[in-house]
Amino acid sequence: MGAGGNGRLTRSLALRHVFALSMGAMVPSGLFLLPGLAASKVGPAAVLAYLIAGALAIPAMLSVAELSTALPKAGGVYYFLERALGPSVGTIAGFGTWLSLVLKDAFAMVGMSAYLVLVVDIDSRPLAVVLIGLFMVVNIAGSKASASLQLWLVVLILAIMGWFIADGLLETSERGFGEGNLDPFFTTGKSGVFAVVGLVFVSYGGLTKVASAAEEVDDPSLRIPLGLTLSLLTATALCTLGMLVTAAVVPSEVLHEDLAPIHTAAEAILPSWGAWLVVVAALAAFASAVNAGILAAARYPMAMARDGLLPARIGAVGSRGTPVVGVVATSAAIALVVLAFDAEAIAKLASAFVLLTLGLVNIAVLVLRASRIPSYAPAFRTPLYPVTQFAGILISFFLIAELGPLAWGFVVAISAVSWGWHRLYATGRTKRAGAIRNVFQRWAEDVDSGLDREMSAAMAGHGLRAGDDYLGLVARAVVLNAPEGADIGEAADRAATVLADRIGLSQEQVTERFLETGSLWIQTSDAHPTATPLALFEAIDDDLLVIVRATMGVSIPVTWGGSGERVNGLFFLAGTTANPGRSLRLAGELGSYLQSGARAIGRAMTEADVKTALLPGLTVRQYALLPEGQDAGLIGHRIAQLDFPEGVAVASVTRLGVVLPAEPELVLEADDQLTVYGPEDVMPPAGDPVPVATLDR
Repeated sequence: MGAGGNGRLTRSLALRHVFALSMGAMVPSGLFLLPGLAASKVGPAAVLAYLIAGALAIPAMLSVAELSTALPKAGGVYYFLERALGPSVGTIAGFGTWLSLVLKDAFAMVGMSAYLVLVVDIDSRPLAVVLIGLFMVVNIAGSKASASLQLWLVVLILAIMGWFIADGLLETSERGFGEGNLDPFFTTGKSGVFAVVGLVFVSYGGLTKVASAAEEVDDPSLRIPLGLTLSLLTATALCTLGMLVTAAVVPSEVLHEDLAPIHTAAEAILPSWGAWLVVVAALAAFASAVNAGILAAARYPMAMARDGLLPARIGAVGSRGTPVVGVVATSAAIALVVLAFDAEAIAKLASAFVLLTLGLVNIAVLVLRASRIPSYAPAFRTPLYPVTQFAGILISFFLIAELGPLAWGFVVAISAVSWGWHRLYATGRTKRAGAIRNVFQRWAEDVDSGLDREMSAAMAGHGLRAGDDYLGLVARAVVLNAPEGADIGEAADRAATVLADRIGLSQEQVTERFLETGSLWIQTSDAHPTATPLALFEAIDDDLLVIVRATMGVSIPVTWGGSGERVNGLFFLAGTTANPGRSLRLAGELGSYLQSGARAIGRAMTEADVKTALLPGLTVRQYALLPEGQDAGLIGHRIAQLDFPEGVAVASVTRLGVVLPAEPELVLEADDQLTVYGPEDVMPPAGDPVPVATLDR
């Protein structure tokens, strides 16, 4: 994706960055700060609280992964909830989730302060504010720079804490797990454990941070589910085992008052330099949490501004492709909380809205699936739907109840303020109704007809996955010409006539399907504006493309998703309902080339030239196999018998106006038209024979 000047975020984050962003957000407060607070409430049984919290986070993780692969857009959870449940809930989710991330990051800064006083004898809170400023600068510099820093911090944390846990478990096993500080295990009874589960659940709030940066992840369909799974498993193991070691080696009367419990435990089991390494790991962990938090939280104001829920200037993307206003506002809010609140209050308040937000995420999956919007096509689907979602909803509200009235009061207050902002400012600035209206079709006048188109556009910006045959789609395409003065109806009818033969429907049915779907993107260009209508069909397994050229231009009316724009090319993409995500990704890839290669498309003289313009680095040639022509020797041979240079292949064979797939056993006949593609430096000039070295017998 482009960045900076065009207002789009850079798609530059790989699997390691997804893992690092999520891990960096989950580990610090949960491992380095919370053990003392958790143990003060239930004793060593806090170990179970961490393990249970990690297990209870699984339904939310799966739902976040599904939504992120269906709607990989900046704003993450806010974007999901706004599109599923409407702008009112979206505003509450946007403000609330942003604030919960701010609180969580402020909690990390409190922990950082506790470890900093072990290194230098200074007032740590002003220093924490300075560090927040440094992370703000890093995030303004670019998301890849921020994520790369995150990766190195997480590697350092895992290495040092792996050593700490290994030594701690060895010493604890030698002492005996049932001895010393671990006995009694339940100091306040088993019932108190779930109250602590709610408290430590803030540790796993990092699951939402990856979703916030989904628009910047390369191939989010694969990397987000895998990265989230790996990070949740790793974080749960690290926090649970770290809590076990700490509870085992630190006396309870010391642990309960300690805001740097891992360092205290390290002093008991590691050499002195090892204990100082733990301090380094803690500082790196808290630094990574704040870094990841600013990166994620800054995307919420940006996404809300895009939707008219906040002033437009808040959503501005700077010259380096980052949301500058969002980064600055988030950093300032974190600094304010650090100076104003104590650790336990921050943890409870952050956990409350993390839990509420994750509960709403599960509701969003239920709504979007029930809406049956064709373009809701997640590459990853939650297993055991809808049981997983209902379990996640019950978990969230049960744990919020366990946190007590302060947490409920926070949730209600933020919800009320957010709802009031939506009513006073945002009402009238956004026309979306949310996918929930699509569930209740009896409210037909309220159904958001533009939501399908927007979801299509979100998925189209996803980027290609392995197996998405963009090259084949273009090489097999049929290119037609619209007569002078033709309107979009006539252009659509011409495309539908070709597609009807291949789909098995009537021309009228094909045209009607394109109108019903309503998914059309206009690629503006001074040289050669184009439009890409998309429709999905049950009767086909492969995506089909028909290109209709209109030298004098065709107007796109409102009924087709336009507003009177004139285009010189229509790219009708017939996708498959069996794999709508692939069709949308192909549409997005096609659109990106139409944006950048418009001038070359406008200059193209032949069908082969049009296809070549859409396939950078490749050349497409078409050859008529005339009985007395220069390629007559190919007639009667199977495609498998043709020995092409490396990189050259047959895309399709057109016979009597019907495009046939280039299957190896297809026998070439007289008057066939052969479409061949290959690298620019290998393909012969136009007019030369088919580049076949020999004919295998």
